[in-house]
Amino acid sequence: MIKDQKQRAREVLRSLVSSKDGCMYVFHDQIRWAFYVEKGKLVYASHSLESFERVERHLRGLSREVPTLNDKLRSQLRLMFDDLSSETAKYKVTSETLCTEYSAIRWLVDEKYMTKPVAGKLIARIIQEVIETFLCLPNGDLSHTFYEHLLNGTYCSLPIDRTLEVVEQRLQVWYSLGPTISSPYQCPYLVNPTVAAKRMSAETVQRLGRILRGFNFCQLGALLSKDALAIAKQLSPLIIEGSIYLKEPLAPFNQLPRTYDPALAEGSKKNEQRSEADTKEKEEGDDDISQITSQQPVKTWKIVCIDDSESMLSIISSYLGNQDFQVTLIQDSMKALMKITSIRPDLILLDIGMPNVDGYQLCSLIRKSSILKDIPIVMVTGNKGLIDRARARLAGATDYLAKPFVQADLLRMIMRHLM
Repeated sequence: MIKDQKQRAREVLRSLVSSKDGCMYVFHDQIRWAFYVEKGKLVYASHSLESFERVERHLRGLSREVPTLNDKLRSQLRLMFDDLSSETAKYKVTSETLCTEYSAIRWLVDEKYMTKPVAGKLIARIIQEVIETFLCLPNGDLSHTFYEHLLNGTYCSLPIDRTLEVVEQRLQVWYSLGPTISSPYQCPYLVNPTVAAKRMSAETVQRLGRILRGFNFCQLGALLSKDALAIAKQLSPLIIEGSIYLKEPLAPFNQLPRTYDPALAEGSKKNEQRSEADTKEKEEGDDDISQITSQQPVKTWKIVCIDDSESMLSIISSYLGNQDFQVTLIQDSMKALMKITSIRPDLILLDIGMPNVDGYQLCSLIRKSSILKDIPIVMVTGNKGLIDRARARLAGATDYLAKPFVQADLLRMIMRHLM
């Protein structure tokens, strides 16, 4: 049934084998997919939902083997390329609005932060993720438009038929995890440590709880440098037994198709038998979970939040109020610098619109301090314009977080800079 489900999407991709060099845009439910082809092979793929988050996440996954791809560099990329400024305009591709993230990849190669082979590995992983999701689109109208232009500089060339074969094999595994797991963008939470402790050590349970705090499987994969599918397979038994609660994909990922659709399932017998198989594989799975969690250091992060709004400080405190974070709330920007100097936090969340000393001014003062200059500063703002981003960059901000935001947005920001 899963083959029938993705038949139309597969046909669209296979048509690229005989197409001219260029890019095919496919439109479905307000999402625009882009597939770049050169000499009948895929050189890049993207879609319009959080495209920069996707490349940034895969860069993080590579950072352990390529240390130059650290959090500071990834933040610099976001500030430079999330909206192209005049100094990076040479990386803009004519008539292409989806691939500012590809511009960032080119910049990393040009500036020698990563080699062309590493760029090829990065792009291959991005192509695989995009196609995995694309092949889950239901049959129907997949209207598309073709442009005879190329990305300026390519680092990867994947045979389309072989790529489809690999992705379809992975999708069969994702499908077999349903209905327990129906999307790689679902978010697992440890809700019953007592039951989980029957399967693994108390230390492993503790570490697992600290990792599962709002990240989806793809983000967990980047955080732990593991394949998202492998993590989902290992956590599946714990989800079935109720130790882990699986939250539905958060916006905008809830717009993406599922790897398992109960409406298309011919029967549930095969999935009902999964719990027995999972039980038999329990010991092997526990070892892998222990190995995964052991890679994540146990640390209490010190975070300073500066905002003149008491309600905003209360919201941030509630989002971060657990054993992983030591949160200091500062409402008076005039006294903030002295407090920050004594605390020496791991991260600063700084509101822009404050009386007396605004966020830009305070950020500049922090950057002038020899002991504080390297601390990540995230500007929290209700303004999303280019001018505000440029001012934040000039003031020395590491990143920015737009209001209103939810807990998942804040946790993603913390993952980006601390974990």
